[in-house]
Amino acid sequence: MPPSKRSSSPSKSRRPSLSRLDVDEALLALLIGAMNANDHVSPEEGARAHNIIWSMRRFRRKSGETVERLIERMRQLIEEHGPERAVAAAARALPARLRKSAFAVAADLVLTDGRLEGSERRYLIALGHGLTLDSKIINGILEVMRVKNAI
Repeated sequence: MPPSKRSSSPSKSRRPSLSRLDVDEALLALLIGAMNANDHVSPEEGARAHNIIWSMRRFRRKSGETVERLIERMRQLIEEHGPERAVAAAARALPARLRKSAFAVAADLVLTDGRLEGSERRYLIALGHGLTLDSKIINGILEVMRVKNAI
């Protein structure tokens, strides 16, 4: 196969790289980081992550196999480079217009079980700052997600 053909579909064969994350990979890395923020993924968080991924417009038209490959690549990236570096790279890869939404989705996922543990709060605060969000925005989104997940 000519090189131009191979380079046109890098998502199928390339190894995860912190310097070349696309938006889909970055979003998945942030969600995986959120689920692992307290070193324990509750059944509620796992189910909610699945629901969140498939409810996003950007993933709805992709095959399950494609999304599973993306998730596995992001798990490998986090394992190889560590969660802090991977999440920081993911935050940098997101365009400014998606940063508030990405933070809200991560906060919603963390708060699915109705609790915000210290490690989860630290993760979300660091993520918000990594996404260059103002503290007022971070706290506002966290408050809305607490209210949303209280019932």
